[in-house]
Amino acid sequence: MIPIYKPHIPDSSVRYATDAVESTWISSIGKYIELATDKLRDLSGCEYVLLTNNGTSATHLVTRSLARFEPKTKRILVPSSCYVAAYNCLVYDNNGWEIVCLDLDNSTWNMKIDSVRNGDVIFAVHNLGNIINIPKLKRDFNCTIIEDNCEGFFGSYEGYNSGSKSLCSSLSFFGNKNVTCGEGGAFLTNDRVIYEFANKLRGQGQTNTKYIHDEVGYNYRMTNIQAALLLGQLENYEWIYENKKRVFDRYKKNLNGVDGISLQQEETDTQSSMWMFGVRFHRAKAYSRSNVFFTGRGIDTRPMFYSYKKHSHLDFVGEDSNAVDINNQVVVFPSYPDLTDDEVDYICSMIKKYSNELEEML
Repeated sequence: MIPIYKPHIPDSSVRYATDAVESTWISSIGKYIELATDKLRDLSGCEYVLLTNNGTSATHLVTRSLARFEPKTKRILVPSSCYVAAYNCLVYDNNGWEIVCLDLDNSTWNMKIDSVRNGDVIFAVHNLGNIINIPKLKRDFNCTIIEDNCEGFFGSYEGYNSGSKSLCSSLSFFGNKNVTCGEGGAFLTNDRVIYEFANKLRGQGQTNTKYIHDEVGYNYRMTNIQAALLLGQLENYEWIYENKKRVFDRYKKNLNGVDGISLQQEETDTQSSMWMFGVRFHRAKAYSRSNVFFTGRGIDTRPMFYSYKKHSHLDFVGEDSNAVDINNQVVVFPSYPDLTDDEVDYICSMIKKYSNELEEML
């Protein structure tokens, strides 16, 4: 079976993690915390970086920071379909926000933003790593923007790294992300005051006096072992990037002009992070039929994210007709950096075969 994802673990990650264990600094203090933070700061384009235990924790720090520093916020605009962590982070705390879901664009599979009201905040989520042009949104609407950039590492907008031009943003280093340490995440901002607030929350809301706390905080800290794994990944950033690009370019070359399918389109002046590769089959319920077909041929797949309406705990409003169609028709395929050209070619041949079979069903 060709798995949906397989992390590239360089020898340096193993060596650093072993060193962290042997040092006995295995919790949230140790040299690899600082080393990985410094390296990520250099790569992210953000002045302040906090490593966290996972991407959801980092995203929660983003929404907590929004509540603290933009208290006049009335509505949050979010995509009608994305990974559920973004939604959950908006409802962990009772902020009194109205959450409005904007339907997906049929080309980019990201939220389509036509207008905003006074007091609106845009919560940009880069679906499958396809980047929303944040600088353009800021020029067009002059409103506050936060980012769930958990799928966006390697991506860019107008020459800037994704996650670097909003109020604050989050990253995930889960096992299926471009850069990983198993779990893990990061909170990023260019505002020192916001950074200090998030840093305090990450460490249980502690004041400058040890064991005295004056905020509802969390234990969202990354361990030294995680940071050691992460450092090795970050040091191999260029190799991982180039091989992700090779895989995505080969998919696009093989599937260019194939009848019955379309691919996710990049917005002007953006560069996808090349996280996950999705194919849209223009037939109803294409994904539900695809599972048996591709699994039987040794190819692991995933669906596109479901509409927010599928999550019964969410009390949101908004449109989702495009999101429903995209979920029904998109199949997500393996895209890890060690995927060989022959494997990509084989997957593409099966995509073409499946598309032809869908045609014959009509």
